Amino acid sequence: MKNILLFLLISLFLTSCTTFHNSSSVLHQKYLQYENTVNKNNIVEEARNFFSPSLLGNNYQYNPDAASQFLFKNYMVNTDSSFEEISGQEGCLTINGYDEDRLPLIFSLKYILSNENWLIDNIYVVFVESENDFSNDAKCPTDYPN
Repeated sequence: MKNILLFLLISLFLTSCTTFHNSSSVLHQKYLQYENTVNKNNIVEEARNFFSPSLLGNNYQYNPDAASQFLFKNYMVNTDSSFEEISGQEGCLTINGYDEDRLPLIFSLKYILSNENWLIDNIYVVFVESENDFSNDAKCPTDYPN
C-alpha cells in the first residue's frame, strides 16, 4: 500500500512539472512553430501568422528584402538555451545559439498578443564574442544598448 501511494505521489509530481514546463514556454513554442513552418518559398504567405502588422509594414509582400529579413531564423543553426518572460499582452524571448561556423549569437524577440496569437513585434540579433556573453535571462530588443 505504501509503494502504491509513493508511486502515485511521484507520478502526480512529475505530471505537474511537465504541465508547468509546457505552459511556461509559450513564446518558445511559438518560435519553434515559426522555425518549423516558414521557408523561402512560403515566408510572404506565412508572415502574418508570426509577425505583427507594425513589423510587417504595409507593402512587405512587394519588398524583395522583406523575405530574407523575416527568415532571420536561418542565422542560428544550433540552439543552446532560451529564456522568456511574459507580462500582460507583451513578452520577450531570448535564444542563445550558434551560427553555421559555430560562432555564438543571440536572438532577442519581443512578442505581442494579438487576437489570442503571439506575434513577433521586434527582432534583435546579437553576434557575441563567446558563450560567456550568452544571456542568462529573457531580454527584449530594447534592453540592448544601441
